[in-house]
Amino acid sequence: MTWTIFRHYKGKHYLGLGRALHSETREPHAVYRCLYENDLAGTWIRPSAMFDGCNAEGERRFAPVATMRIVQPDENRIVLRFGHDVWGDGDDVESFIKRYDDNPNHQRGTRYLLETLDGTIVCNLNTLRFRRGLMGIASVATAPEHRKRGWASLLLRGVMELMRLQEDGPVDFLLFSEVDPGFYRTFGFKDLPDAQQHHAPSIAMSTGACPLPSDDERFVKQYF
Repeated sequence: MTWTIFRHYKGKHYLGLGRALHSETREPHAVYRCLYENDLAGTWIRPSAMFDGCNAEGERRFAPVATMRIVQPDENRIVLRFGHDVWGDGDDVESFIKRYDDNPNHQRGTRYLLETLDGTIVCNLNTLRFRRGLMGIASVATAPEHRKRGWASLLLRGVMELMRLQEDGPVDFLLFSEVDPGFYRTFGFKDLPDAQQHHAPSIAMSTGACPLPSDDERFVKQYF
């Protein structure tokens, strides 16, 4: 399945979830989710004619900017290359990719990618479901030629909101930051206390309880 990310003319981004019919009028509606905190609701609907239309100044209310989808098996070699220059540790590209192929956590994860409207794959990340309400985010990587353009932020927000929607309830996320942790703090992640940092210099972070409950700490100890 493919999800489109839209930019509202006022600047905020939304994840398109599909279309639905009004049960009484049969009028088509767009269903979409905020990629930011909204105290009123996370998921919204709007008549398709209004969603697809323009404002009084002639601007599209919701303009598509990218699409998000699950990585297909024949695309793994493409997206895994994105992290080679950062995590390669001196390996050539083929050896680096094989490390992922031999990693059981990679095998059991679900990897998502973001592509531009012309079909160019620009970034990807992996998700791991530890238990109901607790997900791991791993291997966030952008193609070198597409970095510093906000693509990873869009993908991360899109995936986190999709996970919340699919769980139909609150979801906490864990990850290891190998970049400035300030990047992930903008998504609600907090540094875990020193006693729960097991893989320096990578910084374990959580959107939930800090410190982690002992039952959940095992996931960061295993370095997913």
